[in-house]
Amino acid sequence: MGDPLPLPPRRPGAKRSRQLPERPLSREAIVAAALRVIDDEGVDAVTMRRIGQELGTGGASLYAHIAGKDELLDLVFDEVAGEIPVIEADPKRWQEQLKEHLRAWYAVLLSHRDLARVGLGRVPTGPNSVVGMECMLSIMRAGKLDDAVIGYGADLLAAYVTSSAYEGSIWRSGVAATPEEGEAYHRELEAYLRSLPADRFPTIVSLVPALMGDVGDDADARFEFGLDVLVRGLVARSKK
Repeated sequence: MGDPLPLPPRRPGAKRSRQLPERPLSREAIVAAALRVIDDEGVDAVTMRRIGQELGTGGASLYAHIAGKDELLDLVFDEVAGEIPVIEADPKRWQEQLKEHLRAWYAVLLSHRDLARVGLGRVPTGPNSVVGMECMLSIMRAGKLDDAVIGYGADLLAAYVTSSAYEGSIWRSGVAATPEEGEAYHRELEAYLRSLPADRFPTIVSLVPALMGDVGDDADARFEFGLDVLVRGLVARSKK
């Protein structure tokens, strides 16, 4: 047959078919492609067929490396967990360290669109996830919390971080796609709450400044408030 011939010149105005670059197919490449899709479009855009297209192959070829979409999402979630810094527990600053760990976890999830929803209702057990789990538990153990408090507390803290991040992604992509839309919604909501009959809803009306003020609008401030309440509660519960 001889060497392959070069491509002939294109007729003026003709379009050449788009050729996707060949990429080596591996579990790591599949996970990286899925994460790119999530960062661009969200979790719902992830399908085996779509990831195959991202990699220039058919979706069926991915099944030699990944069992299916559920496993793929678990792998992506674990990959992202590797972005969370590991902290060496210090008994003298364990409360602040615990908050630092949870802040980092929250920030990482927020940076990947709605990936946080993958962690809801699941116990991540991948290699990066268990490193993060060990980090959080060791910090709590350094605080001399009761074992039962650590067990329940770890679950509570994980749910708080994950749900807070997911709510943030919903707000950014749905309720308020732009800061201007968010501000407009808050103005309308505040006006609505103030318009409620004070004789029937005296508590709501009296709390509108607190509900809609800086604390109400600042997601980071709300998250910090929750962290403080939860950590203080763990300490108080452990002393009983």
